[in-house]
Amino acid sequence: MEERFWSKVNKTDTCWLWTASKFSDGYGQFWVDGKMKRAHKVSWLLAGNTIPDGLILCHAPHSVCGNRHCVNPAHLRTDTRTANSADRITDGTSNRGTKQGRSKLTDEIVLAIRANVEKKTQIELARQYGVTADNISLIIRRKSWAWLP
Repeated sequence: MEERFWSKVNKTDTCWLWTASKFSDGYGQFWVDGKMKRAHKVSWLLAGNTIPDGLILCHAPHSVCGNRHCVNPAHLRTDTRTANSADRITDGTSNRGTKQGRSKLTDEIVLAIRANVEKKTQIELARQYGVTADNISLIIRRKSWAWLP
């Protein structure tokens, strides 16, 4: 299995780039024991590392690498989901808000919704912006778009 895995990696001076198939999100994929695994996770485990309970495997911050095709264990780390999300925000690689591609709202609209909550009902706001009243409720309660003031 190791020989098959490494045959799909192009080791450069810095990144070790996955050259085989990838998931739709850009991360490499590799079959192990009849299951599709993320290539960077396989590389991490092949290097003798573990992923402690409660942590996830993350790419190092963008300043180090940030390349989803990279499987160099030196460019990976374990961390919490919260810390990984914070790094993605800092790096500008987060897919929240308008960056996730399907959003009908912008930061400016969300701020306007919050500013107008006393003037209009949630249903009126929902109709105005083409979203559901549930979306408006989540925005007002800061359960979505929580990073905005």
